Amino acid sequence: MPTIQHLLEKCKNLVSKPDYRRAYLLDIPQKYRGITGHFSNYIPEEIIAAAGLYPLRIIGFWNASKSPQRSLFNPVCSFVRDVFLAACSGEFSFLRNIVFPNSCDSLKVLRQMWEYEIKKPPAYTLLHPINTDNSSVQYFAHQLRSFAGEMKKESGVDFTDVELRKTIDKYNQTRGLLRQLYGIRRTNAFLTGADAVALMTAGLILERDEYNTMLRQIIDEAPQNHRNNKNLKRIMIMGPLTDNYALLNKIERFGAIIVDDDITNGSRYCSRDVETTGDLYENIAKRYLFADPGPTLNSSIKTDEQTFRRRIDELDLQGVIYINQKFCEPHVHNYLAKLEILKHSGINVLMLEIEHAGIDTSERDLLRIESFIEIAGRN
Repeated sequence: MPTIQHLLEKCKNLVSKPDYRRAYLLDIPQKYRGITGHFSNYIPEEIIAAAGLYPLRIIGFWNASKSPQRSLFNPVCSFVRDVFLAACSGEFSFLRNIVFPNSCDSLKVLRQMWEYEIKKPPAYTLLHPINTDNSSVQYFAHQLRSFAGEMKKESGVDFTDVELRKTIDKYNQTRGLLRQLYGIRRTNAFLTGADAVALMTAGLILERDEYNTMLRQIIDEAPQNHRNNKNLKRIMIMGPLTDNYALLNKIERFGAIIVDDDITNGSRYCSRDVETTGDLYENIAKRYLFADPGPTLNSSIKTDEQTFRRRIDELDLQGVIYINQKFCEPHVHNYLAKLEILKHSGINVLMLEIEHAGIDTSERDLLRIESFIEIAGRN
């Protein structure tokens, strides 16, 4: 059985080394009909998997030729620019198809460029609603049935509700294990926050059975690897997709421990299960619309505020670092909304606006991080 350190090293390599990740993906089990890439927590992996396809979340760190003639303009976030360059370099040629969400303006620009310039692999857009009410659930359930039809057509696998329920169970197991892991990390620093985010992010890439087995082993071995974190400043990170392991590692080297997060590839991914009784497409719609929301969804402001206040009170935080990508407008608004709540709770907040993964953190930002952690919790 591999050690926890061996498993974490594999996760870090999958997240930060494009050649390693590509080799893994090209060597996945032959039982799949192809790999479906996607960009959002609002794309239901359960439906993709039920169709015999392999769901792959597109993250950062891809080999790409930095040709200025094939670059998007600056107001588009650096993540989308990186993906565009990688796509132009043929980095996604191994995908069977790719699914776009009804999301931010930057991804909508990328979707247009995919249609007119990149073209392969073929792209599909899942039109999920931006509101969370009963009519939105019904609309999204209808879209999900159409999406399932497209995935069946793509793979040639006409899956039934029984088979869909099996994949739902498997992804519910993942979400439950991840929530269990988050609970352990609040009092046991056996994983650094950086390692935990690498583990979370690798789960967006790894084969599902392999990932669930990995999580069970790590959870089972947590008690015997218990480490106290009482001398470390308790920090929460927030923001969009945050897959820059090197940055998170540097944050913790200054005497902090990342005990929780509110990021796309973190707690928002595993916050709610799909019910398995009743109409499965309505259940999937409810799960994806009512899980912890991203800033492109119009959820209940009052409910979100109450939930967030309870959460930060339970965590006993000494500081929050909001890591945003340049030109990511939805998360600028989310930062301003959360800032008021955090200030009211007496929690120090640092806003970092950075380029996406792969760019070294500036000396200026490192100094800001070190100073922030030094004063965290003094108020």
